[in-house]
Amino acid sequence: MKKAITLILAILILAFFVYAYGQKEAAKMGANPADLMAKSIDNGKMLFSDTSLGTSGLTCNSCHWEGGTKEGKFDDTVIPAWDNLAPKYPRYFKMADRVYTLEQVVQFCIVNPLKGKPLEWDDQKLTDLTAYCASVKKTMEKK
Repeated sequence: MKKAITLILAILILAFFVYAYGQKEAAKMGANPADLMAKSIDNGKMLFSDTSLGTSGLTCNSCHWEGGTKEGKFDDTVIPAWDNLAPKYPRYFKMADRVYTLEQVVQFCIVNPLKGKPLEWDDQKLTDLTAYCASVKKTMEKK
């Protein structure tokens, strides 16, 4: 009986230290995940209107009007308003005539309409732009 109590106490103490260590590591890493996601989306929204992503003078907002919440246009192509894009990818992307992930679509737009250099796949700008695009919900028209 004494061995069982000792074992239970040892497990509880170990669990406490594992929990405390996890809390310490989480604090070292910074904010909570929801705050980090919100910051990434906000950064992506700012990049959406940034001409430095390319050399054509265009921004993402040039084709995806009002941050993607309204129908837009590129040349003669009508671009529908976005609504919850994340679960819709990967899918066929007509402009490239192939199946793309959402990150690949962002890269396609940077390289083609914006005439920019593709971002590195681990570039935070690509993550932020993709997070913003995935977060957009369609705006309801006012009557």
